[in-house]
Amino acid sequence: MTADPMRADIRATMNICFTALTMVRGESDIVWSSLLHHARLGFQRLIVISYLEHDFLRQCVDKLRQDFPGLEVNLVELESRGHFGRRKAFYVNRALSLFVDPKMENFVYCFDADEFLSLGPYPSIGAFFSAFAAELPDRVIHGTTGECFPLPWLNLIPKRRQYEERDLSGQFLEGEYLCVDSRQNSRHKVLFRKRPGTRVHMAYHQAFAGEKDVPILPEPEAVAFVEKSGACVYHVPLRSPGQFRDRLEGPMRRVMIHSVSGQPATPAEASFDIAAELYSVCTASQPRFTSLAEAADVFGEAITDRKIRAITRFIYRHRVDVGPVLGSAK
Repeated sequence: MTADPMRADIRATMNICFTALTMVRGESDIVWSSLLHHARLGFQRLIVISYLEHDFLRQCVDKLRQDFPGLEVNLVELESRGHFGRRKAFYVNRALSLFVDPKMENFVYCFDADEFLSLGPYPSIGAFFSAFAAELPDRVIHGTTGECFPLPWLNLIPKRRQYEERDLSGQFLEGEYLCVDSRQNSRHKVLFRKRPGTRVHMAYHQAFAGEKDVPILPEPEAVAFVEKSGACVYHVPLRSPGQFRDRLEGPMRRVMIHSVSGQPATPAEASFDIAAELYSVCTASQPRFTSLAEAADVFGEAITDRKIRAITRFIYRHRVDVGPVLGSAK
C-alpha cells in the first residue's frame, strides 16, 4: 500500500475533524490575513469569537463563507465588558464545547489574530496529521499517542513598514520577515486532541485534562515529529507605530509612567515619545542593544518589568532573515 492511501485510511478510520478557533478584539489590520491563512490550511471548522468590535469581523466571516464554501464558519459575538484576559479561557472553552461534535475524533488549534500556523512541508493540517499517524498507525488510532503537539512560537518583525488599518487583501501574507526567536529558546502553542473535559489555556500554550486541570504532556513521538517537520506558530505582534501605541495603553503603559530622568512623565511622553523610539528599537533590522539592562540606561528601569517582556525581548535579540514565511499556504 502506498503512503497516501494508508494516510487516507487512517483518517477515515478515526473519523477526524480539525477545528481552528480564534478570539478577536479589533486588529483589523491583520485579522483577515490570519483567517485566510488558516482557512487555506484545510481546517474543517473555524470558530471566530468576536469581542465587542464586530462590524469588520462580520465582513471577514462573510468573505470566508463565500470563498471557502466547504468550511464550517461559526461566529460568536460577545458584548460582555468584563476583563478580557480573565474571561478569555472561559469563552474559548465554552465555544469548543458548543461547536465540536463529541461523536468525532476532534483535534483543535487555537490562535490569536496575529498568529500563523506553519506546518513545514505539509500543505494542510490533514496532511500533517496523516504523516504523523502513518508512522504509528495503531497507537494513533487507539489514542495512545498524538494527544498534544507542542508548536514552537516564533516572533517575527515585518520588513514592510506600512499597512492598511482595515484589510481584506491578506496583506501580511505577502511580505518578508525577520525572526527574533529560535526553536530552542521559544515558548509553545498547542495542537491537541479535544476529548470531553479537555480544556485549553487562555493563551493556548497548554491543554489540560479533567476538572483538576492536569496538564496534557506531549509524547516523545509528537515532539520528535514536530521538530522533524519544522512546524511552528509565527507571531507578528508589532506592526505599526499606531498599533504599538495601542498596546501601550494597556498593562505596558502602567509600567512606563516615568521619563528617562526618573521623574513622572506626562501622558503624552509616556504613550507617544517613548513609544515611538521604543517601537523603532524593537523593529530595527538588527538589535541596537546587547541586553535589556543596557537599554534601561536609555529608556529607564521601567522597561525591565516582567509585564512587558513579550515586547522588550525584541530590543536585544538577534534577527534572522526568514523571507516570505507566511506566504506558503495558498
